Amino acid sequence: MMPTLIVKVARFLPLSALFALMACQSPPSSEPSIDAQKLPRLSTDSSQTGSLPVAPTTKAVDLSHFRIPQTLAGLKLDGEISSQRGRTLHYRSEDKKEQLSLTLSGLPAGWDSMPAERAVASYYSEVRQRRVNQALQDSANALTIVSETLLDLEGQPSAQAQMRWVEKGRPIQNQSLLVTLVDGAFVRINNASYQQNPRWLLQHGKRALAEFKAAQDKSE
Repeated sequence: MMPTLIVKVARFLPLSALFALMACQSPPSSEPSIDAQKLPRLSTDSSQTGSLPVAPTTKAVDLSHFRIPQTLAGLKLDGEISSQRGRTLHYRSEDKKEQLSLTLSGLPAGWDSMPAERAVASYYSEVRQRRVNQALQDSANALTIVSETLLDLEGQPSAQAQMRWVEKGRPIQNQSLLVTLVDGAFVRINNASYQQNPRWLLQHGKRALAEFKAAQDKSE
């Protein structure tokens, strides 16, 4: 298991290194699933500052066909933010102590022919970079990445992470992140709670994903 990683000042490996890792670790296309893999660790080497990956531009895509459940994993829909490139659904518990967001977005231009596990790992890398950048904005912030894994989930590759977030003046917030593909679109599930532990949150995110996919099957 990957050691707990506390991010105060961090830099990312370039996407080319991530692609190289995926090329070495990806199984033959004839195999239906992938084994659990550890994602590249964050680097604190300041010499890599100039090689930070640039977030790819997501092309406009029609996501209107996705059916939006009014509840996910026991949480109620609390609003939606939509644009030409994505839809973000916000769910909250009645006491507002637990929250979950599900984001749908299209693949960046040129990613259509990319192996699914490489696309998921690359998208996760960009999302993780934004998390670290948020931590770097204030020296009082701290992001602890408890675990990061790339594995098969219901026939699709998924990047999964458990985290802890510390922000000045607030208690420690446990978080989980799940990235996968559904019907040719990226699905990103962020889960956060001041009460539940990261492992529980990740399982909760998987339940939300299963319910979201089931809702799509019902709409067919």
